[in-house]
Amino acid sequence: MLNKIVIVGRLTRNPQLAEKEDSDIASFSVATERNYSYQGQNQQAVDYIFCKAFGKTAKNIAKYTKKGSLVGITGHMRSYKYEKDKQTHFMTELVVETIKFISSPNSNENSTSNYSNIADNLEGSPALQENQLSTATQNPHTQNQ
Repeated sequence: MLNKIVIVGRLTRNPQLAEKEDSDIASFSVATERNYSYQGQNQQAVDYIFCKAFGKTAKNIAKYTKKGSLVGITGHMRSYKYEKDKQTHFMTELVVETIKFISSPNSNENSTSNYSNIADNLEGSPALQENQLSTATQNPHTQNQ
């Protein structure tokens, strides 16, 4: 089975960095557009994807992004449940494996017409994995999952 996700979108808030003894964790959400057809009309919706990153990837996200930053992310989805106030809650999140910092919140790149081209080039691009300023490193916690 394959569990690989590629999204391009903007951070909805500043990332939260939790510094732990064994690994840093960055939590943030990304708004990404989705096209669909309803009664023969093309429509657009926005999905809000909750994301987590670990280690050096988490530190780079906290250092180089903020609310409104345009990013391209590859990763995998995971879900889990937890108890809070005697209620069972379910959570689904995107675990970040690589991230491309595409533009800052103040840039004039508001057009979404080339998002699919960016997404097509995210996975497996050597340039994305070699450039430390524009790409965070692989998440060591997800390599064997």
